[in-house]
Amino acid sequence: MNKRGAYFFVIDALIASSIILLSLIIIFTTYSLRPESSPTLRMVDDYTDFLITTKVKDLGVKNFTEFVETYNITNQDNTLMEQLTEYYYHTDKDTMWNFTREISKGAKGIIPEQRNFAVYINHTLIYTRNSTPAQKADLMLSSKKLSFKRINQTYVYGPVILEVKIWV
Repeated sequence: MNKRGAYFFVIDALIASSIILLSLIIIFTTYSLRPESSPTLRMVDDYTDFLITTKVKDLGVKNFTEFVETYNITNQDNTLMEQLTEYYYHTDKDTMWNFTREISKGAKGIIPEQRNFAVYINHTLIYTRNSTPAQKADLMLSSKKLSFKRINQTYVYGPVILEVKIWV
């Protein structure tokens, strides 16, 4: 009779340890892929660097000649930031908005569609893409850069402060 009770105890311990082991395996092997909930500073810097380093001719737009004519681009060697500074100098707000929207489409790999972001020049909003108001943001990051634009041989316009804000 004593051996029979010991068998039940051993079997009961084996069942309990296998349940615990199986539970731990399930917990540690399940991995839920969840999108990042906050923008990173790297994303802001990458977009700002994209504006600073990418020339208009290197943008990769499908109909480039139509793009140049539509946005009245006089120098294709301008960086995107220089082009925005030129539009700001000429106070062409609609063109700035549309140009920034178009170049942001080309920068899809930098700022995902679910992110909210805005571009300011001298604290003037020139473009925004948002689904959540900035006032309700859990986290907002920004990056500021200075820009100058040579208008002619004797006149340089600037400094202009370009600011990019990203929030969720």
